[in-house]
Amino acid sequence: MERQNAKILEEVLKELVRKEGLEEGLTRVQVFEAWDSAVGEKAARATVGKFYRDRILYCTISSSALRSQLYFTLEGIRNRINGTFARTMVDKIVLK
Repeated sequence: MERQNAKILEEVLKELVRKEGLEEGLTRVQVFEAWDSAVGEKAARATVGKFYRDRILYCTISSSALRSQLYFTLEGIRNRINGTFARTMVDKIVLK
């Protein structure tokens, strides 16, 4: 018995995600995970809120001292986040 119309699992999953409208949510989760990885464990724990829309990442940091330190390294953080993707996902990071 031969398989007809066999598809690769990756293609099937991509199609399912697209049909169900889950692309935006998955992208958001990936950007949040990239933020945690780019800033390190201490800053990730101090990040109490994250919001992503229109290629802008908004992060609420619980420590004002840490927020100031992160502010001076935003360009490097943005580059590390975008380096994890095949295309630019974050144009700007706003710290609150």
